[in-house]
This record gives sequence, C-alpha cells and structure tokens, in this order.
Amino acid sequence: MKQSSLNSLIETIKNQYQKLEDFFTKGSFGVIFYPILMHPCVRHSHSFVVKIFAILSIFIGLYFLFAELITILFSDASLSAYLSHTIFELAQPQGTMIDEKVVFNSPLSFVIRASFLTQGYLFALIYWFAVMRVTHGIRLITGLLAVLISCGMALIYSAQGGKWTVGGLQNLGVSITFLLGNLMLIITAFTIKASDLSLFKRFSFIAGSLGLTAILVSLFQPTEYLSLLERTSLYSLLLWEIAAGFAILKQVK
Repeated sequence: MKQSSLNSLIETIKNQYQKLEDFFTKGSFGVIFYPILMHPCVRHSHSFVVKIFAILSIFIGLYFLFAELITILFSDASLSAYLSHTIFELAQPQGTMIDEKVVFNSPLSFVIRASFLTQGYLFALIYWFAVMRVTHGIRLITGLLAVLISCGMALIYSAQGGKWTVGGLQNLGVSITFLLGNLMLIITAFTIKASDLSLFKRFSFIAGSLGLTAILVSLFQPTEYLSLLERTSLYSLLLWEIAAGFAILKQVK
C-alpha cells in the first residue's frame, strides 16, 4: 500500500513538472509571446546575447586557469604547488590558520578568489542564457543546479583569512561547486539532442564522470594526491565551460 502511494506521488510530481516545462516551451506562454520573439529585431538581439555569453564562457574558463598559474608562480613552491597545494589552499589569504598551522602559500591568493567570484557571477547566467539553447528537457533542474554552483563559487570567494574550520562556508562552497558541478555536466550530457553536438555531449559525460569520481574519492578516501584529485574535479568544469562556449558559437547563426 505504501509503495503504491509512493509511486502515485512520484508520478504526480513528474506529470506536474512536465506540464510546467511544457507551459514555457510548448504551451500558452509560447503561443502568446511567439510572434514577439520571432520578430527579426528580437531574434537577432537574442542571437547576439547568446554569442556574448558563449564568449564569456570561454573567457572565464581560460581566465581561471591563467589566474591559477600566476598565483602558483608567486607561491612558496612555484610550479610544484600544482602537486603540493590544493586550489582551495592557494585561495586562502596569507596568515590563515589551517590544521593549527599558519599558511603563507601565495601573496596573490586574491587572484584565485577573484576568479571564483567571477565564476559565481557569471556561471548561472551563462547556463541559463547560452547552454540551455542546446539542451532539451529537465531544464528547471539543471538551471537550479547552475544557480547553486554559482552560489558555491561565491562562498569560496568569501575566504577572508583567520582560522579555517571544517564545515565552514568556504568548505561548503567547495563541496557544492565540485559535487553539483560535475553532476550537472553528466545530466546536461543526456539533454543534448543535436547530432552535430555529439562530441560535446560525450565530452560533457566523460568530464563530469571523471570530475565526480575524483571529488568523491577525495572526500571518502584520504590520499596524498588530494591536490591532483581536486584539480581534476575543477578542471573538468573549467574545460567544459570552454568547450560549451565553442559548441554554442557553432550552433548560433
């Protein structure tokens, strides 16, 4: 009896969700606004906006990688910091106490934090206004995930020094960004239907799977390769942003 009620509830939620999405994509909303949206001025403006967000997607992915390189070059370990320090550690201001030790990793830690803030401001907007152009289905779920990822990036930026504690806001931001970010890549892969984007679809699934596996291993299996696992989970997201930008530019006429 309980199983039957649960199945009925799940089916009801599924139907209501589909009705809501159909309203905005196929139903009354589209009927009312379709003539306006198809006006040449509006259509061309929309394509221009999509192109801008696609270019921003490429930019913020490359910018983060470049910002990390600059921060590492000025760090205490130089290029070996890729192996000895996590990105989160490099983002901590000098003088922050972690595990009862005061860290002085890099005087340019603010560059990493600024990169996270840029991601926080733009990631959800890029997904909503550009990536959704090439996806179909469960857009409300992936759109919500994009908003949560942006919030996670902003929380990482909030590191201001002092004593870092497990369970703090920055740690919460890392968990949200890396876990939900890679999960969203996998879900997005299943919503890409265009045949000419099959390569991007496969890349989304592979990158998300690798990133999700890496962050889960780092969370549940202590290892000396934490910095590599963390970078794998974040780089999968950054490289996906770059690939998404080029894929969307290819689609926009």
